[in-house]
Amino acid sequence: MNNVSKWALVGVAAAVTCQTMAQFPQKASEFSVNEKFRPKLFKQFGEIVNVPDGMAQDKQGNFYVSAPNFIDQSYPGAIMKFDKKTKQWSVFYAALRHPDTGLGFPMGMEFGDDGNLYYADNQYFTDKNYKSRVVRVNVDPKTGEALSADTVVENIKLANAVRCRGNAVYFTDTFFDLPDKNLGGVYCVPFSAFKNGPAKILNKEDYAKDPYLLDVASCTPNHRGDNAASDGMCFDKDGNIYTGNFGDGHFYVMKLKNGKYGKLETLVNDTKLLPCVDGVNYYAKKDWIFIADSERNAILYWDIKNKKLEMFWINDDTDGADGLLDQPCECMVWDGKLIISNFDMTFPGLKNSVNDKVHTLSVINLP
Repeated sequence: MNNVSKWALVGVAAAVTCQTMAQFPQKASEFSVNEKFRPKLFKQFGEIVNVPDGMAQDKQGNFYVSAPNFIDQSYPGAIMKFDKKTKQWSVFYAALRHPDTGLGFPMGMEFGDDGNLYYADNQYFTDKNYKSRVVRVNVDPKTGEALSADTVVENIKLANAVRCRGNAVYFTDTFFDLPDKNLGGVYCVPFSAFKNGPAKILNKEDYAKDPYLLDVASCTPNHRGDNAASDGMCFDKDGNIYTGNFGDGHFYVMKLKNGKYGKLETLVNDTKLLPCVDGVNYYAKKDWIFIADSERNAILYWDIKNKKLEMFWINDDTDGADGLLDQPCECMVWDGKLIISNFDMTFPGLKNSVNDKVHTLSVINLP
């Protein structure tokens, strides 16, 4: 069985009926977009990065992209670095191999205030039995080079997004795999919890008792039959958390009040407006949350002040060779630009129809 078949079987997306599929995905021509925001090519990788995903930047402004490489696993998972000064790409760190699966699949990631890089190791598509984890890459504070890596949080189902704030790491777990419940969750683990070894979150049957769980998201039946819950995640300037479901596009905010997070509050819950939320990223200059819509090859934004969702860019099916979006999974504001990673790994119901040989990052100059 090839890797694409394995992915489809785990339930990320199911078969779609012709009757409901007629209106999805929406054609790019149905939207009015500004051509000055037309994506261009930022980087085209060879097979060493056959599935680009999460992105991060360090304090020096260097840019990083993770490569879980689900399509061609003969190329191991890795984290690539783009040096801002030299404009050169290199392998920053080869993904830490799991002792049970022998593989590593880095996805969402971010640098912490401690200078180390934290990333989600998504083992779900190889072993669904709580093998996913959060990994820390220990970085030399003087040279910026990766020294080693170790597991800091374990017993996760599908580790996806990772963010750091203060002395804690935050992450999403997209599948709880509980009968008749399509749940995902947002977790927060303080650095002190893994000072002497990995912190361990509870099995999903006991999720309500988990001290690290902030709240759960639920994915409702949708036109794709996709039950993937909480996926991307980011903070705004006030520390509020934004997240959304990959399966049905339910988009939430979790507000920070008096140092504690409240429950997830709905911002958008309409598949016609937003059918899929993958990666999300905060744009401080405009006070927007950028949203990668993998289903429609689109980037949208949530205007926090005006509480309004807007389409930023959308295009039809493409291989991405010219920089157009090809199943965008993550977006990140970097150096005055929006960088988008194109996952390009077909799921039922998405606009992207082919796992092509072009593996890219797109770039849009921001207003």
